[in-house]
Amino acid sequence: MSYKHIVALAVGEPFDRQTLMFAAWLAVEHEARVTVVPAYPDAAASVAAFGVSAGGAYPQEVFEALSEAMRTSQAQIEQVCRDVCEEADLTFGPGEGAPRLFLADYDRPPAFALSLHLALADLVVVAQGMLTSSDRHLIGQILFAERAPLLVARGDPESLRGVAAIAWDGSAHAGRAVRQALPLIGSSKELLILQAPEGRRLDKDADPETLNAYLRAHDLGEGRRIAAEGSPEGEAIIGAARANDVALLIAGAFGRPQFAEYLFGGATRSFMKAKDGPSLLLMH
Repeated sequence: MSYKHIVALAVGEPFDRQTLMFAAWLAVEHEARVTVVPAYPDAAASVAAFGVSAGGAYPQEVFEALSEAMRTSQAQIEQVCRDVCEEADLTFGPGEGAPRLFLADYDRPPAFALSLHLALADLVVVAQGMLTSSDRHLIGQILFAERAPLLVARGDPESLRGVAAIAWDGSAHAGRAVRQALPLIGSSKELLILQAPEGRRLDKDADPETLNAYLRAHDLGEGRRIAAEGSPEGEAIIGAARANDVALLIAGAFGRPQFAEYLFGGATRSFMKAKDGPSLLLMH
C-alpha cells in the first residue's frame, strides 16, 4: 500500500515550504511522483474582468506589472521546490522515474488546474497556513467538488511515523478517510481509535470492532479505542489526540450538509482550527 501520485498546492506564501517538505518526504517514502500545482490567482485576468464589468479598461502597464508579479511568484515557488528537493535528495523536474517532484506550469486558473491534476491523484497536500489564507476556498473544492483525500501538514514530516488516530463514527465519510489513509496507517508506530464522549449516542455502525476487522484484513493490526472526554465533540477528539501524542488524525470531513457546518461549526472545524494539533487526513 502506497501513494504513487501526490499533488501539492503552492500559492507563493512562506507556508509553501512546509507543504513541499511533506510532499517530498512522502515521495521518498512511497517512491511517488509529486505534482506541484501553482494555485495563486490570475491577477491580470481578474483585473481585466473587473474592468469590463465596470464598463472601463486599465492601461496596458497595469497588466504588464501584474503579469510580472505572477512570473515572480512562479519563480519563487520553483526555487522553494529546488531547495526542498536538494534537502530531501529528491529529483526535481519533469521526466520518467520516481521519486520525483515536478512543478506544473501556470497555464489556467487554480480551480481548473485542480480539476485536471486531481483526477488521478492519490493524495493532496497543503500546509496549515492554507486554511487561513485568501486561497482557502480551494480547500472546499478539494473536499467537496473533487472528493480528494486532503493531508493538512503540521509540524515535521517525520512525525507521520508517530502515533496515528482515527476519529471513528461509522460514517461513510470516516470510512473513506480510513481507506485513503491506509498507507500512512501502515507506517505509524501506533494506532488509536478516538470516539465521542461516553454517554453520547453513537450510530450502531460505529462499533470499533468493525473498523478493527477491516484493518486486520489489511494486515495493519488494530487500533486501541479511547473515549474522548468533554464537549463539543470536535474539541473532545482534539483534546484526546493531544493527550495521547497523536501526530496524524484521520477523519471524515463535514459529515453534515455544508451550510449547516457553516452555521453551526462542527467537528471538522475544530480539527482545522487546532493549529498546534496533529496533521489531518480528511475526506468528505
